[in-house]
Amino acid sequence: MIRFALALPLVLGLSFCEGDQSPVATDQTSPNGTSYRLIQMPGNDYAAILAAWPNDWAWQAGRNPTTPYIGAELILAGGATGYPAGEVVERFADMDAEGVLAVSADHLYGRIVSKKQDLSEAITIANAHLTQPSFDDEWFERIRTSFTQSMAEAQSQTMHQGFEALRWAVLGEQPVRKMLSLDDSAQFAALSLDDLRAWHSATVTEQPEAVVITGDVTPEQAGAALDQLFAGLPADNADTHEVTLDYRPRQILLHLPDATDAHLTFIAPLPATRNGGDLEDQILVNALGGDEDSVLFATVRDGLRASYSFDAGVANYTRENRFLLMAGTLEADKLNDAVDLVRDAYTGFRSTGPDGDINDRKEPWRAAFEENRNYVVDQGRMELETTLDGFATGHSLTTLDMLDALTATDLRNRLRDHWPDAQDFVIMAVSPDADALPGACVITQPEEAKDC
Repeated sequence: MIRFALALPLVLGLSFCEGDQSPVATDQTSPNGTSYRLIQMPGNDYAAILAAWPNDWAWQAGRNPTTPYIGAELILAGGATGYPAGEVVERFADMDAEGVLAVSADHLYGRIVSKKQDLSEAITIANAHLTQPSFDDEWFERIRTSFTQSMAEAQSQTMHQGFEALRWAVLGEQPVRKMLSLDDSAQFAALSLDDLRAWHSATVTEQPEAVVITGDVTPEQAGAALDQLFAGLPADNADTHEVTLDYRPRQILLHLPDATDAHLTFIAPLPATRNGGDLEDQILVNALGGDEDSVLFATVRDGLRASYSFDAGVANYTRENRFLLMAGTLEADKLNDAVDLVRDAYTGFRSTGPDGDINDRKEPWRAAFEENRNYVVDQGRMELETTLDGFATGHSLTTLDMLDALTATDLRNRLRDHWPDAQDFVIMAVSPDADALPGACVITQPEEAKDC
């Protein structure tokens, strides 16, 4: 999963030096036996270590699904042996460094970034928090309250309730759905520091699933830094799990009488990124519904004379469970017409592919890929994702070659062979009118979607 991004690269890790700065990727093993990928970026002032640990906590029944989110934030914010709670944020800011832990359904992602000369100090701070977090009670309450409030605000929104109903429809009662939705506020109240300590011990281990180091560092420097970062962590004991998804094509309407407008979503599965095709998908989805010039935007604006937009995107529930998404907000009385219009527009797009010159569609990606080669974090994240997908070392450095080789025929073949048919989508509507989508399975609570 390359997870290409067109956003401006992070300031952290920019190199301004002249000369040959072409990154080089190699497989390496640290003195303590940890395998990693090294991308040497000559002349860069920064270095980064990025890791992904399996995060199987929420895949097991009976475990609190809020644990990984609050735990990931509390590990760094809540202090450690020798470091008062909250101090690490200020210390890293003073050093122009960064430490981050973030959670997905599959992994706990971590990264430490600093100027090369400060890397050892930054790692010392990070190691203390990874191995001996204080789990400060005051910070625990602060973070838990913030999460609880954020989720309550999100759940009050019409669009959020529609996506929640979709997760019930596709994932049902499986534990991973609870982690993705966080729809039970009682779980936040029930969370304990013992839950966090148990999750930390089971997840943050000495053998992540993937590690990437980037910067102007030698294998000797990189290996020593990695061993310093992971020193004192427990052995790996993660398990693997599978999820079953129900993508049967059907129409579901969540009736919310107090909603002020309607929301419509189409989703259908796409192949996992480990099978390739991520670049094609990103270019295609942008043409389908990525901006004001896209097919769906024009269809809804012109066909319905609507003032709303309709977008497209690619997302996933887990790494193996990726889907195409088309969604937008519109007037409730136009819901049924919108379903037909979007289907017709998608059918035409899948048949013919994007219009215009493919080189115009490539150009923004070319600029982004060229910029990535100057940034230790952006290049490292791309390589980390391709590592998790099983691609060869240095795959993230081939993006420009991949882009150059891409043709309009490749895009049409991708649509024909791997994108869903127009009739293959699960359609979820949210409306104040229970009769807005004739023939739909009408529900009044998101969890009822599992029975449609």
